[in-house]
Amino acid sequence: MIPHSLVLSSQTTDQLIHILNEIHFTYERFENLSDVMLQLKNQKFHFLILSIEDLNDLNSQEILENITKSFPNTLIILITNTNHWAQTASLLKRHSAYDYLQTPLEVEHVKFTLDRSFQYLNTKLKSHFIHEAENHLFKRVIEIFDWKKSLIHKENQNISADIIHQMNISLFQGSGIGTLMSVVSILISKSKLDTENNHYIVQKPILDLLSENYEAAKSMFDSMSISQSVIDDDLLVENTESPNQLVPIFETEIKYLEEALVIKSQKINISQIPNSVMNYKIRFNPEKITYIVREILLNAIKYSKEEDEIFIIYFHRENFLEIKVINPAYQNEDGTIGIPEKYESFIFEPFFRISSVVDDSYAKFEQFRFGLGLTLVKKIMDQHQANVQIYNIDDNLRNDNTKDVCLTMRFPLLQEEK
Repeated sequence: MIPHSLVLSSQTTDQLIHILNEIHFTYERFENLSDVMLQLKNQKFHFLILSIEDLNDLNSQEILENITKSFPNTLIILITNTNHWAQTASLLKRHSAYDYLQTPLEVEHVKFTLDRSFQYLNTKLKSHFIHEAENHLFKRVIEIFDWKKSLIHKENQNISADIIHQMNISLFQGSGIGTLMSVVSILISKSKLDTENNHYIVQKPILDLLSENYEAAKSMFDSMSISQSVIDDDLLVENTESPNQLVPIFETEIKYLEEALVIKSQKINISQIPNSVMNYKIRFNPEKITYIVREILLNAIKYSKEEDEIFIIYFHRENFLEIKVINPAYQNEDGTIGIPEKYESFIFEPFFRISSVVDDSYAKFEQFRFGLGLTLVKKIMDQHQANVQIYNIDDNLRNDNTKDVCLTMRFPLLQEEK
């Protein structure tokens, strides 16, 4: 995945903008350092990039320190020169900035620095996730071996249950393999042998149930096959097409999911794609984009409620096409709302679920299962050298002072060759 940057506009950063366009990294610009906190609150950025020359007073340095404390998952990159080494070193030492770019800027050095910083950020986020998982495991071990608690509650818990929990949810809850095995057992025990005609007589309700769960199990194995094909494919997408080619894919998938929308009387509203992007191209594999679109739409449908509206909005921003899929945020089992900030990166980890509830109503529409859906979405976006993020936003569409979940995809816009 490519990083998404917030860049403070200045003469110094103008050269950086040309380089970001050349290497197809997405970015947004802002004019005043005093507005940066609001920008970071409303959007999610991997980097904040600004010139050291724009930090010429104590107030601006205080702003940097506040940013570091309030948005620790946005790394600050300074553009500096030999005249400002002392100030740059001081900010780096105080951890008010993570890294720097030295002028005159060079394409290879900028890409190397941003790639390295992005790798650090991803490792940092993953280490937090692993640390949380280890803490949870440690607490479970303490509970299991707490003999006082065990004597009081007569508990005999098995820690392996946590390990296989996610597989159990996907494979054996609801319709599918578990129920199929039960129905086969019923079929064998309830079938009556007609010795005269040498065949078995099976009651229609049993055969109907067998057929239904066979289809559910078959769908599960089909999804395993699709998932495996995506997992095994590491090739970058080189083919390019007009962004307008996204439109029929969204329309086809929305039509395909009409039955899913009827379940809770939901509706999808989609905006027009901006005409301003028509002279550009994006990296485009239609089959893989179809996988992405269905997964993100189905996620929005599943985690929305009765009569909710889901919005798909296209934007042309700077050097990229942005697509936002927005649905209402609701309370989770742990009391959090939507996608809590601590889960924004973990949501793309394999097998990670905020909710353990499985709704069989949508099983036949799914192509990715086992907690791999958003993981494979991210992989496909990586193959398109694009980025994807998911986070909560303030509800600006319904005007009822609540939160929405916003999944944002950004496709770098490429100049058409003439």
